[in-house]
Amino acid sequence: MEITNADVVMQGIFLGVILAVLVVAYNKLVIGKFVKALIKAEAVHPAFAKTFEQLNLKKTFWLAFALRSGSTLRKVVYEPEDEERKGCFYIPEDKLYRAGRIYGGKDVDMLLVAAIILVLFIFFTVLLLYMPVIWDQLSNISFGSSDG
Repeated sequence: MEITNADVVMQGIFLGVILAVLVVAYNKLVIGKFVKALIKAEAVHPAFAKTFEQLNLKKTFWLAFALRSGSTLRKVVYEPEDEERKGCFYIPEDKLYRAGRIYGGKDVDMLLVAAIILVLFIFFTVLLLYMPVIWDQLSNISFGSSDG
């Protein structure tokens, strides 16, 4: 079986779509859970900042990574400036809407993510298998003569 440029392009598109699905899942499953917990706890001011324990959340590697300095999440989630409140987080009231739009919305679970990836895999596999047939059919179509 010969690999064509179209096959390579389709494989690239498939990998890009899968990567996009994984990024959305990460935003909803990891970051979204944290942001929703802050919003639900009404942590909207440094005085109301909450720790992971107070939010009943475990600090995972992925959540710590999302909370690194300069990250997108840090544009909506803050820590109080006083040293004794480090490890506590809040979302200022003027950032609540943005936080909800980026990380809120409907919940996503791992089963849904796996199902989407499986459906996409099947779709792209069928497309790659039958693309040569489709190209042949398209190239054989006659669009009429130019005889007038």
